[in-house]
Amino acid sequence: MVPNTLSMFKNFCLASLLIFSISACHIFDRPNDRDVITVGKTVITKDELRRDIGHIISEMGMSAEEAKFAIKSIIGKITENYLIMEYGKEEGITLQDDELKAAVREIKKDYPEDIFNKMLLERYIDYNTWEEELREDLLNKKIVTKVFEGMPSVSFNDTMEYYESHRNEFIRPRMVQLRQIVTRSKEDAEKILDRLAKGDEMENLAKEYSITPEAKNGGILGWVAKGELEEYIEEIVFALPINKKSPILESPYGYHIFEVLSVSDEGFKTLPEAKAEIESILTLQKREAFYGKWLDGLKDRFPITIDEEIYSDWNMEG
Repeated sequence: MVPNTLSMFKNFCLASLLIFSISACHIFDRPNDRDVITVGKTVITKDELRRDIGHIISEMGMSAEEAKFAIKSIIGKITENYLIMEYGKEEGITLQDDELKAAVREIKKDYPEDIFNKMLLERYIDYNTWEEELREDLLNKKIVTKVFEGMPSVSFNDTMEYYESHRNEFIRPRMVQLRQIVTRSKEDAEKILDRLAKGDEMENLAKEYSITPEAKNGGILGWVAKGELEEYIEEIVFALPINKKSPILESPYGYHIFEVLSVSDEGFKTLPEAKAEIESILTLQKREAFYGKWLDGLKDRFPITIDEEIYSDWNMEG
């Protein structure tokens, strides 16, 4: 599936392109402008392929030695990217300057200006080159995002059919709905436990004394499944009857008093409960199938020719 453009590149693009500068210098060190791949009307030279291979292996976190054994799939990924860009050209899909500037701001905001520039300088990366690489990546993702807009949505019948044929995927564990009060000291917790014994409402005491965020909601923690709490706390909480309070239980967060508000026994999730999860699964499956079929169509629309020698000459020397 295609992630949000800015969030995807915020954590990746800077590191990826910095790594590329090192791998490119180490692996591909002799210029060559011989044409080696043609995708539609776009011709890729050996020098350009060097750059693209460096970008791909850095994105995948591969070493130069590992890349040698995956060169066919790497070049396949590169031709796929060029296919996408050819489609974008014919369809008039472009990346506006303000979109690029917004992405650059998002990436750079976590780096002081001097640190950002220093990292580029230390790795011999020209800022304009880095920005152009980013532009190409952003445009590629924008094109694919627009293509997915034409993908059929998941229907209710699809969801129901998946639910009926994958029931074992939707087993619901035993769960309890909890209210809690958390204090910083055991002494404070003991005072609250005493007030509860005298009839004070736990909801009101939680709002007044609990130190956790849910205090403003009367201490309602929500539904908790087995395996989500620390084991010794879970053993006590899951054994409590509804509306009963726990003894004081210590954790790294403080001193807890729990109340069980409701219990849901183990069983199968209903279709409404599983609907969002199923739609997510089916959407991913549809995206993969839709994308593969679309790419196959692009290969007919934009013929690809590859100089077979590049597969054996994996390090692009000569």
